[in-house]
Amino acid sequence: MNKKIIIVGPAYPYRGGQPLVEAYLHKTITSLGYDTNTISYKLLYPKVFFPGKTQYDNSKFIPFEHNNNIQRLLNSINPFSWWKTYKQIKKEKPDVVIIVWWMFFFGPCLGSLSFLIKHFMKQTKICFLIENYISHENHFFEKIIVKQTLKYAHCFIAESHYIYNEISKDFPKAKIYETTLSVFDIYNMNRYDKQSAREFLGIKNKNVLLFFGLIRKYKGLDALLYAMPKVLEQKPDTKLMIVGECYEDFTKYQNIIDSLHLNDSIMIEQKFIANEDVEPYFKACDYVVMPYHSATQSGILMMAYGFRRPVIATNVGGMGELVNEKTGLIIENNSQQILSSSIVEMLEKKEEVDYGANIEEFIQNIGYNNINKILSDLTTKNIGTNE
Repeated sequence: MNKKIIIVGPAYPYRGGQPLVEAYLHKTITSLGYDTNTISYKLLYPKVFFPGKTQYDNSKFIPFEHNNNIQRLLNSINPFSWWKTYKQIKKEKPDVVIIVWWMFFFGPCLGSLSFLIKHFMKQTKICFLIENYISHENHFFEKIIVKQTLKYAHCFIAESHYIYNEISKDFPKAKIYETTLSVFDIYNMNRYDKQSAREFLGIKNKNVLLFFGLIRKYKGLDALLYAMPKVLEQKPDTKLMIVGECYEDFTKYQNIIDSLHLNDSIMIEQKFIANEDVEPYFKACDYVVMPYHSATQSGILMMAYGFRRPVIATNVGGMGELVNEKTGLIIENNSQQILSSSIVEMLEKKEEVDYGANIEEFIQNIGYNNINKILSDLTTKNIGTNE
């Protein structure tokens, strides 16, 4: 009889990084022969707490569609749904419950669910898959909520060594497995090459940079804009694409663009890009620029690697673990001088290094390659508590 695994986390039709993590995780675990299904949310964020236009993905292309294996039970703010979810998990008697963790807001919900499983289902292991240990905003009260929620775990899966270290500080006796995000290669539909992608987007410049994804304060778009004049002084035939929905007031960025007279050198697509429309933006660029002020790991990095595109990224969180001179450039900070000179340096040698081949080799050793060992341990060994 196959071992039973339940994933608890947001799944399609929710959009963003967490549903993509769920999709890849479900695919990986299922391919290993485990009986796998997902318990997702029927309410993720209340509208008052959600900064974007919609929480739902209206893309025509659904990555690894598995709707028949998704139960939508959890309401993040309704305790009755937490009890209902526990009852369903108890009914299914899984060997392991993997809970996707990324935000302290879900502490009461996931902490209560974990408590019930831990105390009333002694044969079931609880494993938290940690994308972000502490959120990017790092509110002063978060650590309390995080520790109270995660104390019920039998073990953790950290999606970077940086996160591994963060967990081990608070849970020094815990069993912590280390992995990375999967390489998000499902967007590459092989409809474009660099030239045809640029023609499709109407770009005629020699050099093209891409800033992609949700625009949030911690992602450092302001730093990139302030660096662009110095880039253009030395590489005037350069276009910066800014592509993604803004989760704050874009006016402050537009004011920077206007004050620095950058409008002719920037293309803005301020909207969420459907899955089937992602490809040309990555195919058109020479480099994906990630001038983040803070980070743990990044789905955008894994999208770039999915297209075999090199990146220029700041050395924050776990970014330095996955970016090196063969796959791009990691820089110590996003100051105007360092960021601009680094971009110019990379543009000057873009034809000298076969980044695509280097990335192809590098990604063979990252992702969920060790999930089989992790699940084997959890289903055959006496993985203890960390209380």
